[in-house]
Amino acid sequence: MTAVEPGHTGPGPMRGVDPREAARIVLGECHGMPFLPELSDRGLGADQVGRTLAMLADLPVDVSTRGWRLAGSPGRHARTAADLLDRDLDALEEADESVRDPEVDRAATDRRLVVRALGPWSLAAQLELPAGLPVLTDRGARRDVAEALAEGVAARVTRLARRLGVGARVLLDEPMLWHVAAGTVAGPSRFDPIAAVPEDRLSLSLCRFADVLRRNGVAEVILRLPAGTGPEAPARWSAVAQTPDGEAPLDGLCVPAELLHSGTSHAALDAAGTVLGGGRILHLEGLPGSPRPPRSGPEVERDVSAILALLERLSAPRYAGLGQLVLTPTVDAMTSGHLTPVEALASVRRVAEAAPRLAE
Repeated sequence: MTAVEPGHTGPGPMRGVDPREAARIVLGECHGMPFLPELSDRGLGADQVGRTLAMLADLPVDVSTRGWRLAGSPGRHARTAADLLDRDLDALEEADESVRDPEVDRAATDRRLVVRALGPWSLAAQLELPAGLPVLTDRGARRDVAEALAEGVAARVTRLARRLGVGARVLLDEPMLWHVAAGTVAGPSRFDPIAAVPEDRLSLSLCRFADVLRRNGVAEVILRLPAGTGPEAPARWSAVAQTPDGEAPLDGLCVPAELLHSGTSHAALDAAGTVLGGGRILHLEGLPGSPRPPRSGPEVERDVSAILALLERLSAPRYAGLGQLVLTPTVDAMTSGHLTPVEALASVRRVAEAAPRLAE
């Protein structure tokens, strides 16, 4: 059996403030799976929360002393966030046009645009009601925010994907999910505790949210999860490992590669194995067991061997399993300054390109 090359892309965040330069880098290193850069160095509105809020459909927001909150009309920072998002979308389209090969790209039906957005639970935990409590505390407000988020993200992502002539993939980021499950989301004071949300409700709502995105033209929805945030918010992999009865599953998971490679969480390994066993997509953020990005042929071979060993550990087919993987650098590698974004993206590209040959 012939091995299939893994996909490779970026996690979203990048160092820098120039959207055109960022877009050129993305299209140069990730032409088959370009991603929308997030340049948070530009300040408030370019951060992940501001970027996601700029995608909300008909739900105005503004900035309070503690962060973002729902408002009667869009505030100045909300308008800035929307303007920055539009610039980033235009820059990516322009960069794609400059490098597009009409004959090759028309035949590449599996080409994908990846856009990261905060998921409904993490957004509800970080967005405030006008009175100051998190949206998470109000079921009606939670529903309104989730509906506006699904509608707005689907519209923005599919519109750009059509312009690029590619399919749309949403990386639904839920960095606060374990806090939501544990009931440790911080309220405005200790007198306003926020109740934990049962795992079955989290699982059901995420599946249904993804279903809304797909009905509105998104090809795949990948759930990005943190490794864990300590004893106050332990990882609840059971909330995402199994699909509730009668629901369509998420199209895949994005998890830190080192978490799986280290084997410290059997629940995370089980969740990743379930995803691959169901023919779905596993995004690995970072290269498993790699202390630094590969710079030589032997280092590339080392990283490919670690990926193949991980597939074996997850009981996934050695060859076909590669085609279910997507490799990305870590957010830290893209933003810390230890590597340039080009170096970070090139490292996973080299590993992805070498994997089929070394798997034979």
